[in-house]
Amino acid sequence: MTAVPEWHDVDAQTFATIQASYQPAILRGFVRHWPSVRLGQGAPEDICNYLIACDSGAEVDALLAPAAEKGRLFYQNDMNGFNFARRKLPVSAVIEQLARYSQFAAPPSVAVQSALIDECLPRFAQENVLPLLDAAVRPRIWLGNTITTPAHFDESNNIACVVAGKRRFTLFPPEQVANLYIGPLDFAPTPTPISMVDFNAPDFERFPRFREALANALVADLAPGDALYIPTLWWHHVQSTGILNILVNYWWRTSSGASPFESLVSCMQNLRELPPEQRKAWAAMFAHYVFDGEVDPGAHIPEHKRGVLAKVRP
Repeated sequence: MTAVPEWHDVDAQTFATIQASYQPAILRGFVRHWPSVRLGQGAPEDICNYLIACDSGAEVDALLAPAAEKGRLFYQNDMNGFNFARRKLPVSAVIEQLARYSQFAAPPSVAVQSALIDECLPRFAQENVLPLLDAAVRPRIWLGNTITTPAHFDESNNIACVVAGKRRFTLFPPEQVANLYIGPLDFAPTPTPISMVDFNAPDFERFPRFREALANALVADLAPGDALYIPTLWWHHVQSTGILNILVNYWWRTSSGASPFESLVSCMQNLRELPPEQRKAWAAMFAHYVFDGEVDPGAHIPEHKRGVLAKVRP
């Protein structure tokens, strides 16, 4: 696999260039100045004590997976449920669990995922700031031991900043969707659908096109202080290892409209069963009205009568 390109000393102007490329980018040392990162490079007790001191007591969504699952968040064998349990706990209680499991040879996997930092760790939010983004973009914390989140996409742009531990991201461009063997669109352990392929032991007989996905994959290995920019809709598979991993991420969207994913599901429900010639005809309609950015489909209509063809107002 090819390594994600690296950037150093990224400022606002450089980041605008990175965004314009629509490619993932490693931002080396991007948050090395954070107090939490300095603590995260010491003994695990240092960063844990800091988080406990920052804890507001607000409960967060905590996941617990049996040791037999080896940290992979996935479905049960019958796919009627997931292979982990959810509990509501304050961050301090999750850290206590992690400390206890750090003594196990084969511990269960524990994870806090996507908890809003200004709610559960308000002091952390005040002392670890990313001024490059708008202040309205709220940071989220991901905390746990050995966890694998299968390949999925986000409908937002993403900057993922490593505070403690190491993480590996394996990324795929959006056009690799057919080679990743995506599971149910409306039932997944993550907010968006996931790849059904076990990246640690891929079954190439069941998923032969996954070889093509790997040929187009990018990989990013991150240490404390590093960050990764992930453009919206890029698939990413995330592995964290060891007794303690902490990541802070920022999601933001460039438009305020409805979810395109919901539009996709609606189109599938309405168009998929049409005869082939009608699907082809609708494909031409969508290409003209939605996907052809070179042509304004309403340019020939007086502006005051363009209706839905007019530019969307805020």
